[in-house]
Amino acid sequence: MTRRTTALAWCAALLLATAAPAHAAPSATRPDGAELLYRPAGPASAQNAAFSPDGATVVFTQFPRGYNAGPAALELLGFAPGGTPRQLFQEGDQSAVNLPGTSWNAAAGLITFSFDGTDLDEIWTIRPDGGGRKQVTTHTGPRGFTEPSFSPDGQWIVFQENLDQSGPGALGSIWKVRRDGSGLTRLIDGPGTGTDNRQPNWSPRGDRIVFQARGATGAWKLRTISPDGGSSRAVTSGAGEDTDASWSPDGSRIVFSSDRGGLAHAQLFVIPADGGPAVQVTHAPTWYSGAPSWSPDGRWLAFESREGDGGTPTALWRIAAPA
Repeated sequence: MTRRTTALAWCAALLLATAAPAHAAPSATRPDGAELLYRPAGPASAQNAAFSPDGATVVFTQFPRGYNAGPAALELLGFAPGGTPRQLFQEGDQSAVNLPGTSWNAAAGLITFSFDGTDLDEIWTIRPDGGGRKQVTTHTGPRGFTEPSFSPDGQWIVFQENLDQSGPGALGSIWKVRRDGSGLTRLIDGPGTGTDNRQPNWSPRGDRIVFQARGATGAWKLRTISPDGGSSRAVTSGAGEDTDASWSPDGSRIVFSSDRGGLAHAQLFVIPADGGPAVQVTHAPTWYSGAPSWSPDGRWLAFESREGDGGTPTALWRIAAPA
């Protein structure tokens, strides 16, 4: 990352953010060593933690009505157990949603997110002090533009296009656009290839983009492409659903969520960026753990987690990253 002095200035700006909700998370530790960062008051769900460039803060999405149940707000939280978040942005009954991983960029001094303020999901950016909100994409039709992440130099944003939000018929494509809204380019044509492609995250090295992909009947697997859309490579294979991928700060490894090995609930795993043996990081058999991000100093993974079956709200947790 670059512009550390700018990142330090952001920390001061965060203190001026809008007033925080009264609820703060109590301290808690799981048997696998994971520490609770923040649990909202029910039925709210905290999701998609992504680190500030200095690692002192995370931005996340809070759904006050339940897991993935809009509307949604962007929140800021100090990266320490028991903290209280401050709201960054919320508007009416719309949803502002960030992606774990590289959604907060040092060079641009901005956070990128999707927002349906025009009743159609578009890509937006905002400063971490809540100012300078800007719409990046403008389009028409049934498509939604979501799950954006920055290139390391802050000049480009990669994102997914949804023709159908979910289900076996969904055929998502991967696009990129310049931060100023120019240069809109499709990198992967989902309908043209009969594949569903989602959650692209740009490598800190700038040379690869990781994403999850599946065919009409297959399971989610991780792949990478070059920023021009070429040189597609498989990262994971075998049985199980591999999702929610983001990068280590040096770009050598990828953290993701998976139910591989017949797990009843998805856990966090780390794998070399070019593929190979995956190391399981979380070990909480009755808990779902997903949507991870790697701290800039390489020490921590922040993630969402809940005990029990799907559909219930998640809280934000952290666990030590593997060496």
